[in-house]
Amino acid sequence: MKSTYISLFFLLSLVACDGQGGQERKPEESTSASSGGPEQIDEFGLLQTAEDGGYPFYSLEIAFPERNFSEFFTLNLAELPDLDPGKLAAMVGKYVSFTYTSQASMALLDLRQDGVSLLDMNPADLPDNLLQITGTLSGASTVTAGDLPGRIRIHDPEDLSLEFDFFITPEMVQADGRLVEGLYEDRTTNTILALRPAGK
Repeated sequence: MKSTYISLFFLLSLVACDGQGGQERKPEESTSASSGGPEQIDEFGLLQTAEDGGYPFYSLEIAFPERNFSEFFTLNLAELPDLDPGKLAAMVGKYVSFTYTSQASMALLDLRQDGVSLLDMNPADLPDNLLQITGTLSGASTVTAGDLPGRIRIHDPEDLSLEFDFFITPEMVQADGRLVEGLYEDRTTNTILALRPAGK
């Protein structure tokens, strides 16, 4: 069960990354979202891959050949009733039109207690220069049972508090209410709201 949580977490972490090569995302078309929500961006690109991260989540890589870069996106099929795994697979290798939002977030990559990773993470597998917060873990009283992550909080002694969306494991439940160290980095999460074959 633990490996399932970790695999899904890594999928979500990967799809949250900025575009390849560190190039800034510059869409050519955009429309304003409803009041108070993130901007919705309309785009057109070549769907290169659609990796299953455990239904209903998929990681999509979409290329923009005319701009010489590609970008990663996350897609939740449960939120797109007109799309299923078969239809998504049929789009791979073809141009698609899609609408997405882009939001800054903090990605928790490791959680440690007394110097030991609660996620069985090898330090050598983590990126360099991660941000850190040390404090009391809360919000991890129950193992995540569904397809959506829970929300945990790490509160440090100087009253700084950070929250992370994360799939809660049994090891994290045991550490709830105790002192932990969180290693995280700032990410940009691109979430697809609508996807269809180009020209439709």
